Amino acid sequence: MLFDLPGVAELARERVAQAGLAQRIACHGGSFRDDALPQGADLITLLRVAHDHADEAVVGLLRSIWSALPQGGHLLLAEPMAEPGGQPSRSDAYFHFYLLAMGRGRLRTAAELSALIRQAGFGEVRTIANPVPLHGTLLLARKS
Repeated sequence: MLFDLPGVAELARERVAQAGLAQRIACHGGSFRDDALPQGADLITLLRVAHDHADEAVVGLLRSIWSALPQGGHLLLAEPMAEPGGQPSRSDAYFHFYLLAMGRGRLRTAAELSALIRQAGFGEVRTIANPVPLHGTLLLARKS
């Protein structure tokens, strides 16, 4: 399943059909701010979403994800993250220019994101090593 903005979902639907995978992959258009997430997944992934939004919007999205998942389901969050204590990371320059161009957003530490994930109802949150850290740090949370 894919859930993304309607225009993105439509492009994905076309690509999925061209690849002959329309029977296996459903593309849902909507906005996480206004629309319910599709049900039925046991893993929901977010790739570079949290840093573009304020804490309240992120917690709202994470609560929607928690509601959409079955017991034992997982959230995999891949985000560029700030280092604890303001230490620079290898991805800082890229993402700080990105955020400057966007005019909003901020990098959070893994601890800050883990706290937001727990606030949304998830229990266990752990960091997973990423061999390509420029793409983001990985957090895996379980709905218990």
